[in-house]
Amino acid sequence: MSFNLIRNARMFFTTNVNTNTGVVATTGFTASNTKEIQVLDGLSFSQNTGSETVTLNEAGTTPVRGQRSFNTSLEPVELTFSTYIRPSYTNDGNNDVIDAEEDVLWNAFAAGYVDGSAELIGGANAAWVKTPDASTPYSTLSMTNSGKNQMQRFGVIVLLDSTSYVIDNCVLDQATIDFGLDAIATIAWTARGSVLRSATITANSASPVVFSGAYFTAGTNEAKAKNTTAPFLANKLSTVAVTSNISGTAGTAYSLALTGGSITLANNVTYLTPANLGVVNKPVTYFTGTRAISGSINCYLRTGNTNSAGLLSQMLIDSATDVDPAFQVIIKIGGIGANRVELSMPACVLTIPTINTEQVVSTTINFTAQGYSGTTFAIDSANEVTLKYYAAL
Repeated sequence: MSFNLIRNARMFFTTNVNTNTGVVATTGFTASNTKEIQVLDGLSFSQNTGSETVTLNEAGTTPVRGQRSFNTSLEPVELTFSTYIRPSYTNDGNNDVIDAEEDVLWNAFAAGYVDGSAELIGGANAAWVKTPDASTPYSTLSMTNSGKNQMQRFGVIVLLDSTSYVIDNCVLDQATIDFGLDAIATIAWTARGSVLRSATITANSASPVVFSGAYFTAGTNEAKAKNTTAPFLANKLSTVAVTSNISGTAGTAYSLALTGGSITLANNVTYLTPANLGVVNKPVTYFTGTRAISGSINCYLRTGNTNSAGLLSQMLIDSATDVDPAFQVIIKIGGIGANRVELSMPACVLTIPTINTEQVVSTTINFTAQGYSGTTFAIDSANEVTLKYYAAL
């Protein structure tokens, strides 16, 4: 009997799936369609069973008190994991570009499914765009192509010590960036899938990674190796700029020093599962819901017209008449150095900050990013947030 230790787990992201069903293929894995993702402790995946219990409720001296249980359905697979934010400067074979191990995850999160290939990085409907121009050293994630009912199809392969699992037809539901002050910048991902399968798969530690095992039907199957040299980002260097104008070019600019907070991007995915009698029903498809981007910023309540107390004072004045106060919020994860990630939200609605009466008085500012057009909110625009990954040459 062999034990499986989570410290030895390895996770692979692949777009080598059936374009109609999302089922992970059994051959054809290459470094261009499959990539190892470095994950933190907390990796979790499971698929629960829906059940129904029939009971009896009789009167009399000898009532029947039994019950009968049925398995009615398989729930969607739940997959949760975390990655570090690690921008790096690499060569893609043609140009020097800004890369990141999580680029495929961001692209899957925000690239709407079109025809099975166009949503891949480099395709016409990709969400992650690499910039090869050294004078503009960043790659960009935008929500422009996320206005679809379904997102990019992908699969996940998880290798443990003595067993492996394949998750078919996955979709990324949520990504949360946490601003823990004494922590390295991370993203907590929540994904779902249609089916969880056990498989016989092993992988070496070469570059590219080479797969083997009974799961594969033909050929040499490989994956892009993980990047162990990319820099990490420290949250303590992060900065926040808030401007009381939707365009960010006018109004009062507030500079806030973070003590904590988070931002969550959500696709709000829901699955459809049949309810036939006499069989175990499986999820047949899913649909995205409202694209929701919201978060909170924690900072000390510092006096001054352009500090947190000034922002609170202005919002208290505006709250009497302004139903949708417009602010631009820019968060620079990792500070202003060469290696950083900028989250730009040009049109945010802020709620009146709460005051926390601790030893040092602090405040929590909650915000919701909105679509915008020009200098007004636009509910039909998919431009609530843009991420720019910068890396040193």
